[in-house]
Amino acid sequence: MSLFEDTMSLAVQLPQTERERLAKALGVALAPRNLLQMAAPDQSKTDPTAWRAQQKGHAVLDVDKAAANAPLPVDVTGPDAIRGIWADIDLAQNFAEDEPVLEDTVSNLPPGSPVVVHTSVVLGLALGLEATRTFWENPPVEVRLATATYLKLLEICENENQRDRVRAFVQPFAVLSLGPMASTKAAQLMFEAGHNGLTALDALVAATAIAHEIPLVTREPRAFTQIHGLYVATLP
Repeated sequence: MSLFEDTMSLAVQLPQTERERLAKALGVALAPRNLLQMAAPDQSKTDPTAWRAQQKGHAVLDVDKAAANAPLPVDVTGPDAIRGIWADIDLAQNFAEDEPVLEDTVSNLPPGSPVVVHTSVVLGLALGLEATRTFWENPPVEVRLATATYLKLLEICENENQRDRVRAFVQPFAVLSLGPMASTKAAQLMFEAGHNGLTALDALVAATAIAHEIPLVTREPRAFTQIHGLYVATLP
């Protein structure tokens, strides 16, 4: 494949606004939006389960393959698999005491809309925090996770049983892969927002949400509020 073909294959994956900016830089005229060829229905919105199955191994991490397809010895999956799993250990350093609650909360989002759930919301579940209980009992949105969050959970695990429970936790959710666009964006964010306390982990999570063009739901919004192109919502 030629360099031009490589470039075009990447360009068509960009959001519309980025395609327009690229076209302007290249001096190429795009057809008006209403004349563009109709895209196939977005399965991520119409049928999240089908979309996740279709994108497994591509936009969605194949968590079972990453675990060498070992049988999952845990009976329960989803939130119950890690609820309170670390209630007896101190993870206080993962939470700021004075984090604000933004006007935009998860309750303002359209019901069932896909979001990236930040590491802090997942850790709240694992710590058994009341602040996250209602959200995980009946999530009002479609929960997706960043690969960076999954890796953080695995890093905290103290034994094989905990790793199995973390793997069981992510089974119902799409764990979004970190593609080249998100990787580049994460590095860019560290230059632009690192002075606001943005960590490398959070840059990866934010870049994942931006690349997939969906909101980020977090308990720790401070480092994200100045990031252009990222919609941030907090738990109420």
